[in-house]
Amino acid sequence: MHIKQITPITIRDIDFTVARQIEQCPKTMMLRELVVNAIEAAAKAPEGRRVVELKGKSVSECGDTRKLAIWNTGPGMSSAELDHICDLAASLGKDMALEGNFGMGAKVASLPSNTLGIRYRSCSEGTVSQVILGKREGTYGKIWVPVEDSFEEVIDVTDRVREEAEYRLDEDWTEVVLFGNRADQDTVADPYNGDPTQDRQWITTYLYHRLYRLPQGVELYLHEGTHPRDGRRQFKAIPERSEAFGRIETIEVGEGMKVHYFYDPPYQDGGHNKSISGSLTSSISTAAVVFRGEMFDVRKGRKWAADAPAFGIPFGARHISIHVELPDDFPVRHEPYRRFVQLTAGDQRQLVIEDFAEIVFRYRPDWLVEIINSLAPKTSASTDDLRKELQDLLNQLRVKTQSPRLAADGVDPVEEGGARGATRGDVNGSARGERESVRPTDLIFNPAGAKRANISKNLEVAPEIIPLRDEDEVAEKGISGKAARYVRETNQLFVNLTYSAAEAAQKHLELRYATYEDPELVRELARQWSERLIMGRVGYAVIYAQAKQLIREWTPDDVKKALEPESLSLAADGWRDAVGNVYRSLSKRFGAAKEATEPEAEIEVAG
Repeated sequence: MHIKQITPITIRDIDFTVARQIEQCPKTMMLRELVVNAIEAAAKAPEGRRVVELKGKSVSECGDTRKLAIWNTGPGMSSAELDHICDLAASLGKDMALEGNFGMGAKVASLPSNTLGIRYRSCSEGTVSQVILGKREGTYGKIWVPVEDSFEEVIDVTDRVREEAEYRLDEDWTEVVLFGNRADQDTVADPYNGDPTQDRQWITTYLYHRLYRLPQGVELYLHEGTHPRDGRRQFKAIPERSEAFGRIETIEVGEGMKVHYFYDPPYQDGGHNKSISGSLTSSISTAAVVFRGEMFDVRKGRKWAADAPAFGIPFGARHISIHVELPDDFPVRHEPYRRFVQLTAGDQRQLVIEDFAEIVFRYRPDWLVEIINSLAPKTSASTDDLRKELQDLLNQLRVKTQSPRLAADGVDPVEEGGARGATRGDVNGSARGERESVRPTDLIFNPAGAKRANISKNLEVAPEIIPLRDEDEVAEKGISGKAARYVRETNQLFVNLTYSAAEAAQKHLELRYATYEDPELVRELARQWSERLIMGRVGYAVIYAQAKQLIREWTPDDVKKALEPESLSLAADGWRDAVGNVYRSLSKRFGAAKEATEPEAEIEVAG
């Protein structure tokens, strides 16, 4: 005999629970939910007739105002089935599971922006049934429609559809029309009633940066008005448009993961990339995680350009896209509203594209590295000299890096040069607890006065200094209004020479040597030395921050904060503390007699 051990929890206030479930959902997920539902339905249609259409149309319920409609040729629903799927968390032919697209998302995501109504019509065996979901008197539900001498939730509109002559009755289909929150709201151009506002290509941009693969045979079409071009156009995901790019390579990196590298060269003389030709949306480059045919954590534009150096792409990010595609069994799951994917173990944090930066960096194709290098600014003698100066300081401070070595369970760091050569307690690659005695023959290879070479010391390498003078490049690196950005993954220091401190230092030097007979030479040398001064200040700040790794009280987070653009900007702002060396160098060049005679304290300093 089975003894019942639990009483299920019930919901006392159904209306409140439903309203809360609906209104907590991010409404900008609406298009994704509706289109993915339509795609999944169309995938079940007969081969050659798997179609999804997005269009703007007027409906009798709302007059002449244009409303967004999503239509598909998937299996139609009877009146009973349509009534069933309009309940929360109800669906047909889907598994009820946390990872399944099981029918709650579309209704939950769409209703807050369509309180006036969402009209569902479905044709099954020549009969078209209709239900309208909406909100009345503070409650979400099925709208009652007057029919003959009664009010009904589900009605038969077959005759009306036949009169409209828009769709056939000899095949199955389903249509969803968004009424919005007002009868005069154009839900094609303004799907969220102004909160948030959308541009004219919001539909194509969203789909292009969300849908990475469509099921086999499914075709998605956008009618005129739902995209920025004319006519009815077929939507194609990024991999389907491979011929539009300059070059593409996919590399399998293990455990079923793939990294897709895209190079999209400039298009003619405009500011677009080559893939703009024939595209329904912009050709902006992106970085994203791809999981089960959808893109997550999409980075684009200046955000991607600022993040790209950590992926080994310090230059040319506006022409390079990186997509990391995960296998279906990767240990992640969708966040409940499918805004992102999260790890299934540990703290279940959100998975972000930075988690794969090292892999992307390591597997960059040679041809891509050549392109990146070709777009890099040329180094100058001054930056090379400064880097050598910083390297000498690093060596003096004995800042050491960690070398990786392969281990059975992954990569282990090896401290203080242990990855190169073996210590005397390490024979044939096997470490022992006791120190080995020195054999006489060992002395042959140990000449008097010998010291360890720098390569064996495993010292930190001074960063490559990359000066930026173009405001667009500065903005791409995310340091507008800031002095510099250090990228640890590539050991590169981007210095913003349009930063206010550089301008202030240059004006200060121009004023100090204003009496020299060649003003053009003064301006040029003042520019060179002010740039050298700012690069030196932030360069030294990076070196000293790295040296803090040797101090036990400094945590990795403390060191990271010291290397942030804000900290480096403060270092640059202190340029006056180091300007004395510049005075001496310029005085030798100009001659002490040519200096301005005013006391230094009275010199007016810009900035």
